[in-house]
Order: sequence, then structure tokens, then C-alpha cells
Amino acid sequence: MKLAYWMYAGPAHIGVLRVSSSFKNVHAIMHAPLGDDYFNVMRSMLERERDFTPVTASIVDRHVLARGSQEKVVENITRKNKEETPDLILLTPTCTSSILQEDLHNFVESALAKPVQIDEHADHKVTQQSALSSVSPLLPLEENTLIVSELDKKLSPSSKLHINMPNICIPEGEGEGEQTKNSIFVKSATLTNLSEEELLNQEHHTKTRNHSDVILADVNHYRVNELQAADRTLEQIVRYYISQAQKQNCLNITKTAKPSVNIIGIFTLGFHNQHDCRELKRLFNDLGIQINEIIPEGGNVHNLKKLPQAWFNFVPYREIGLMTAMYLKSEFNMPYVAITPMGLIDTAACIRSICKIITTQLLNQTATVQEPSKFIYPKATSLEQTNILETSQKETILKDNPDSGNTLSTTVEEIETLFNKYIDQQTRFVSQAAWFSRSIDCQNLTGKKAVVFGDATHSAAITKLLAREMGIKVSCAGTYCKHDADWFREQVSGFCDQVLITDDHTQVGDMIAQLEPAAIFGTQMERHVGKRLDIPCGVISAPVHIQNFPLGYRPFLGYEGTNQIADLVYNSFNLGMEDHLLQIFGGHDSENNSSIATHLNTNNAINLAPGYLPEGEGSSRTSNVVSTISSEKKAIVWSPEGLAELNKVPGFVRGKVKRNTEKYALQKNCSMITVEVMYAAKEALSA
Repeated sequence: MKLAYWMYAGPAHIGVLRVSSSFKNVHAIMHAPLGDDYFNVMRSMLERERDFTPVTASIVDRHVLARGSQEKVVENITRKNKEETPDLILLTPTCTSSILQEDLHNFVESALAKPVQIDEHADHKVTQQSALSSVSPLLPLEENTLIVSELDKKLSPSSKLHINMPNICIPEGEGEGEQTKNSIFVKSATLTNLSEEELLNQEHHTKTRNHSDVILADVNHYRVNELQAADRTLEQIVRYYISQAQKQNCLNITKTAKPSVNIIGIFTLGFHNQHDCRELKRLFNDLGIQINEIIPEGGNVHNLKKLPQAWFNFVPYREIGLMTAMYLKSEFNMPYVAITPMGLIDTAACIRSICKIITTQLLNQTATVQEPSKFIYPKATSLEQTNILETSQKETILKDNPDSGNTLSTTVEEIETLFNKYIDQQTRFVSQAAWFSRSIDCQNLTGKKAVVFGDATHSAAITKLLAREMGIKVSCAGTYCKHDADWFREQVSGFCDQVLITDDHTQVGDMIAQLEPAAIFGTQMERHVGKRLDIPCGVISAPVHIQNFPLGYRPFLGYEGTNQIADLVYNSFNLGMEDHLLQIFGGHDSENNSSIATHLNTNNAINLAPGYLPEGEGSSRTSNVVSTISSEKKAIVWSPEGLAELNKVPGFVRGKVKRNTEKYALQKNCSMITVEVMYAAKEALSA
């Protein structure tokens, strides 16, 4: 627990709430004092959600402290259970409320033991009324109308009242006989849209809708941060419902007929997570791989028992989902892919890893009935062509040919060839990043220095992308995920000059000021640092501002993601030219610049340290590093002629020229910077 005005990763309860609010029909109760309940506002604002955030704060105030929290917490759980009937209620304390050392496990047990008072008679009346308003009981039954009593052996009477009410007929009168006296008539069209499993699931929900599952988040709020807590909470929920299905003997681990995948780790407030999810769906669809489940975003906790049916799991971000994939690996021997498809090289490596898993699974399935090296494989006509533009975009790997249902016997080598053809065609005709890397625009960036900082996944991927695919020199790569430091160092080894592992934003700011890179790629905090130092910054990782939750489609993963990243990198390095053009042609701030220069020229000697323009007190620590003279506490004095010459320097490099000149003046013990000193500093730097 830390007191700070900026944190890269928030407290643990934020991670718990991010996971719970990502699931459908899951409600979280936060046991916390006033001040810790800002999550609802933050999520609604950043994600632009249309629905209310499903989080209730059980406030700890002086009255609660006087008589204990159990009564209030249990009351809130029971009330939400009665009002909203969620599938799961997740209870979590915060760092502050954890100080009370209360037995929250006992609170959960008390809430589960407490009966929920619901007027089922009133519910029955409402159900009948809604049914009668849709279909008149006086009308004769149609030929395609079935009697729900035929399902009596499988469905209980209470569940019949909740089967697609607009298509239900409730007969009235005493003379219809035993067959129709207490029966509900449902049109067969309704039943054809509902499978037997869905009807049984609906009955299960009807029986248990008054008894929501209640779980206490198993997180140490003093030892883990937001991301670690989110990863642990997701694994806890998955383990709970799979164990529940095992106890009820309803866990089906039979693999799907066609290759399928679980995407694990897409959740609310993630950096471009919604856009990345759409791109991953497109990628897997192109590969002919069905999506089994996506969790936690948009997932249903009762569908978690279907996770073992997928052929493999895919974890796009290391920060959340890795613990769940490892649990499924140990429990059901499910392979998983944790290569983030960001950039052309890593995307190709990710697809080849998926290909290896699929061929292995197919070989295992057919080893008992066919030769291990051959098996029946759906035709993939779209990738038999050398030019993807001449083929239908709807025909994909592993997908049946829409024109004919023929299949062909394919070896493992041929399957790998199909995947490699897909990689080649996507790289050359869909992604523009490969072409851009050979263009003159990207070649102008070769050798420029950059600093990368963010979460482990994005920072490592962007570092490798800049170094391998664009020829940009990464002076420093860093992450605030201290718990994943070893993996991060291994990933960026050989791609950067130095590695920084810290969650202290002031250290990051000082490092940037010392290196003076041409561009920064980091979080919202690095963007603030860049504005103070007049260094452009591209945001590549959370935490971010609302402007980094775009309404348009901007993924970072997959082949479309390579285009977005290429635009971000290029614009981050070149948008500084606008300042120069504004000064040349007279822009909206040219009058302001001239007035500042006029004001500064009123004195014969001008003191401008630590920056070219006065800076706020909030950036004092980084500004001391930028000034380059803070160690000896000396002020650099500029002559009016030197200042006028400095004004002629383009704005996007003026700050760097000023700092280099001041360094030179300090080394030469110059008391005043004149035009001659500026040119001498330039010659010394060029030499």
C-alpha cells in the first residue's frame, strides 16, 4: 500500500472490480470507506458504458465501526440477490477496510445461509399476466403448438413459467381435462429455437435464481497490485465454476469437432482491449478456428464449464489470463499460446505456434484410426492461391469449401504450408507495415533514439517492433510490472541499451530527461513528461486518458494492429514539425511567442533555467535533470543575441539545442551564452 498522486497499477480491489464488471450478470460488493468507491465513475467515463457499472459499495462509516460490519455486508448481499438475481456476487474489501481484520469468509457464509424472501405467488401472477397479454387463452390451439407437460420428466413446473413468455398460452376453465388443466402451451417454433440443454439450463437458473453464488475475492490487498489481483480473481472464478461442474458431474471435456480457442484476458479498462478482441476474432476466423469462449469480457460464469472443450487457450496479455491458462493446462492438459501478436514478426510467430498446436491435436485424435502423418483435413482453397486478392475473403483455413463439401487428405507439412502462405499474404497485401518499413519515411527514422515504458506485454512488444522492424534505437525499455521483471528482461535483451524496472514515475521522468530521446512510447504519465520536456510521446499502454479509448477501430494486435502502430510511431516522431511551420507561416500561437520574446528582451541578461519557457512547480524534479546544471545550482544566463538566435531554431529541436548549449557553457565555465558560444557548442557536439 502506497500513498502517491500517481500510480501505474492501482490497488488490488480495482483489479477485482475490473474482472467482475467484465462478466455478464455478475455483481460486485466493495466493502470500503468513502473515497475508495471511485471505480464506478472511472469505468463509466472511460469505457463510455451505456449501462450502470455493476458494483455496490458497502460503506464503512462510524456507525459500522461501532457495531461491526457483518450485518451491513450481509444485508447488501441479500438485497442485491433479491433485486437483481445475479449469477455471482463477488465480495471484495479494499486496502483501507482490510485494516479492520474482519472475518469476511464468515460474512459470505452468513449471506448464503440467510433465506431470501421473495413473493413467488406475486411472481407467478406477473408471469401469467404477461403470458395472457401476449396470447389469448380463448383462441384455439394451432397445429404446431406443443404442450409443455410433455417435458415434465425433464422440466419442473416452476421452470415452465419462464420459457419465452410471448409465445405461451395458458388455458383457462375446468373442463379441459387433466392433459390441459395445468399445462402451458408453447408454439413449437419456440422450442425449436431452444435446445434441450438450453431448456435445462433455463430450469437450473429458475431454481437457483434466488440463490446467487457468493465468492470472497482471494486477494492479499497489501501485497499485490491491480493487475496481479485481476489475474488471481479470474483464475479463482474459473476454478470455482469448473469445480462446481465436476461436483455436479456435468463437466464435458470432449473437444469440439472443429478447432476452437478460448480467448482469456480481454476485460474492461484494458488498453484497446475491445479493438484487439475484434481483430483476434477476425484472425481466428481467417484461420478457421472457432471461438469457444471469451473471458472475462462479455462472458457468462455458467459457461465457464465449457472452457475444457476448446483445443487450446490464447492469452494475448501476460497481465491477466496467464494464471487461468496455467490452471487449465495443469487440470486438463490444455495447451496455451501466450505470444502477443503485436508486430509482423511476433504475429507470424504466434500463428505458427497455433499451427503447431492444431496439427498436434489432430494427430492425437487420428492416431488410433489413421496413419499418424495423415488425416482428413477440410479443404482450404483460399490459401492455395499465391495472390490473396484473387480469392474470396470468406474462404479460410480449416473451413469447408462453400462451393463443394469435398475434403482432402493433407499431411502436417502441407498444413504448415497453408499457414505460412496465409502469413505471407497477410504481410504483403493486408498489413502495410512491411512496405512502410522499406519506405523513405521510415528510413528517415533509422537510428533515432526512443524510450519505451509501460506494462510488460506492450512495452516488450513495442521495443522489439521498433528495433527489429523499423530500425529505431531503443535507448531504454522499462516496465512497472515488477512481478514480471525476469520475463521482461529476457524479452528485451539485445533490443535496447538499458532496462528500467520501477513503479516510481519520477525515476522514469529523470531517465527520460537524461537520455533526451527523439520520442517516447509510454503511458499517460510519460505523455505528461514529454510535454514538459518538449519530446513527442505515443501512448502504447495503460494507464491512459479517455482520449486513448477511441470510438473508432484501432487495434494494436494482428495485422491491422501493425498499421495502427506504424502510424503511431511515425506521427510521434514527425508531428513536432508543426511548431516550426506555425512560426514560419504565422500560426495561432505566433503572437503569443513574439510577445514572450519581447518581454524577455527587456533585460540585457536573461535567466531562463531550467527550461526555455517557465514550467510549473509540479515538474520540479524532472526539470532539475533537464536543466543539466542542478548539481552545482548555477543559473545559465543568455544574452539577447543568443536568445534571438535560439528562437530561429525549429521548435521541435529547440529544447535539445538549448540543453546541449548550456552543458557546453557549463563545461567551459562561460558566464553568458552568446551567439559565438552557441556555434562553438554546435561544432563541439558535431565533432
